[in-house]
Amino acid sequence: MYDIGIVGAGPAGATLARLLADRFRVLLLDGGRPKCCGGILAPEAQKMLARLGLALPKSVLVDPQPFAVAVLDADNRIARKYSRQYVNVNRLAFDDWTRSLLPTSVDFRSAVVYKGAEPIPAPSGGYTVRFVENDVMHTEQVRTLIGADGAFSMVRREFFPETSSRPSPKRYVAMQDWFEPSEVRIESSTDYWNSYVGIFDRQFSDFYCWTIPKEGQLIVGGAFPPGPEIRRQFDDFKTKLESHGLFLGKESKREAGQILRPHSTSTICLGNGSVFLVGEAAGLISPSSAEGISAALASAVALSNALHRDREVDRDYRRRLRDLIWSIFRKN
Repeated sequence: MYDIGIVGAGPAGATLARLLADRFRVLLLDGGRPKCCGGILAPEAQKMLARLGLALPKSVLVDPQPFAVAVLDADNRIARKYSRQYVNVNRLAFDDWTRSLLPTSVDFRSAVVYKGAEPIPAPSGGYTVRFVENDVMHTEQVRTLIGADGAFSMVRREFFPETSSRPSPKRYVAMQDWFEPSEVRIESSTDYWNSYVGIFDRQFSDFYCWTIPKEGQLIVGGAFPPGPEIRRQFDDFKTKLESHGLFLGKESKREAGQILRPHSTSTICLGNGSVFLVGEAAGLISPSSAEGISAALASAVALSNALHRDREVDRDYRRRLRDLIWSIFRKN
């Protein structure tokens, strides 16, 4: 039997597995699906990496490195630019790097499909975890189960269905297109090729949209309320960018994913007993920017420390995340 079973090997799951491996026998499961993400590390995420004693390798970094953020408020016809140092990364390479830090003692199973877990009757306790690997159903037993499987966490839905009766987080679909330089024409003072640009326009979303230069291409995306017209809405948004001096041709790639935006701390579920949640699975994501890597790392550190202490883990985990939860409340 494993001491810990973690579902999801993104920054939260991989970091937690690494931090627990010195004391616990860890099983780490991952579905291997890429995430729709701009790949911009905010200062909060950089601080967490420093706290963990980690330095990003050059292989993860991509050009350009933006030192400023441009904000376009279409509703009030206001444009602003301010200094804020982000780190531009290749998100797939970043995730691969966090997994490369796993010690060999972690049993890491990639490209699997998690199928659920069932409690093991007393006195043994724990859970029987079911997953498909190479088209074959497998089972493993774990004492503690941790969901690090993203916004629509199966672990959360399976073990904490009562959270669905609370006020639900607002749901958005993130869509972004990649454009080659030959498909981009700029007639604006906004430096789209060297700045991270946030665009606020309630005609399309009460969240926000963005442009991000990356690896010689320009990413244009947004977080939109779900609905049958979302593709047309995204296309209309890109057309309206012409009023901001950005003219786009044919995209080279399109990505999409889902975001759950917490509108109050009641949407956060950290788990209890012997099932816990970290990162976006717990609802830990910025309600103002959808940035989640810093919270993923912070929750991994907090839960690791609580499990190592092994006393009142529920209460200790929540106490260690008190400042982060308060930050989410303030950002709302």
